[in-house]
Amino acid sequence: MCAEIRFAHLSDWHATTLVGAGAEILNPKRLSGWASWRLSRRHRHDPSILEAAIRDVHRQQVDRILVTGDLTHISLEQEFRVAAAQLATLGSADDVFLIPGNHDCYVPVDPARSWDLWAPYLAGANVGELDPEIANCLHTPLDDSRAPRHEDYPILRLEGRLAMVGLCSAIPTPIFRAGGLLGDEQLDRLERLLEALRARGYCRVLMIHHPVAEKGEPTRRALWDADRLREVLSRVGAELVIHGHKHRRRVSQLPGPQGGIPSVGVPSSSEIGSRPEKRAQYHVYTVRSQGGDGASTQGFEIDVEVRGHDAVTGEFGRVDDRIF
Repeated sequence: MCAEIRFAHLSDWHATTLVGAGAEILNPKRLSGWASWRLSRRHRHDPSILEAAIRDVHRQQVDRILVTGDLTHISLEQEFRVAAAQLATLGSADDVFLIPGNHDCYVPVDPARSWDLWAPYLAGANVGELDPEIANCLHTPLDDSRAPRHEDYPILRLEGRLAMVGLCSAIPTPIFRAGGLLGDEQLDRLERLLEALRARGYCRVLMIHHPVAEKGEPTRRALWDADRLREVLSRVGAELVIHGHKHRRRVSQLPGPQGGIPSVGVPSSSEIGSRPEKRAQYHVYTVRSQGGDGASTQGFEIDVEVRGHDAVTGEFGRVDDRIF
């Protein structure tokens, strides 16, 4: 790696409103989600905290910003439009790479009124400009105005020797279920992609909304083919897995071909701190060639800094918690 690369990881900011929602909520699952927002979620997620997080991200002068989904509550068009403006405040589509979460796929929605409103942020690298062996592991190039669909993943972006691999576990689910699914085709392409990137010396950071670890998530909220993903990682590896979904930090090690693969979940970027472990945070990662302090992973070192919201100052600052 010619120089260290720094990136921020945010997730699950849910900083939209359902005020003014009309007949679109007249769906059993959406009504349930609206009730949850009315009674609880709207009191726990504060847009001003997200604004403070964005200000702090800008001060960190990171090279890239990765967002692992759940920007909305119940996938209303008005929410996608508000979140699009929040993404624009966070950074340009070249600098911000987004994958969707389960709340961004709460029920089946016309893409023109949902994901397509975020298309530049969801898009990957221009396949035609990639190494052919890497390009062959990806889906066909997409129109810039059209967001990737579930069947188009994985999505890849590159920054120097950093490979950011976006997965989509977001699918519509029945009421009272919030699980996710990758599917055989996405997993098959992912395995070939990770191997091609490994062979070319990239530091592979895998982005997914749902946690991947074997334990810790009830079935109704779990990644339903996590065992298949863990099998892929055990064969071809990755340097880091980042996720959201739990609204709290979660750190685990996944089996890899040359040792454990760090898997780190980040809390919500807008939580008021309804519980101490849920107060708003985001993470800043520094990736460099092996040779100093940090989590050593296949020729790279990865350091992580926790940035948390201070209710007294209203701003974010460094939290003295060590993840690695």
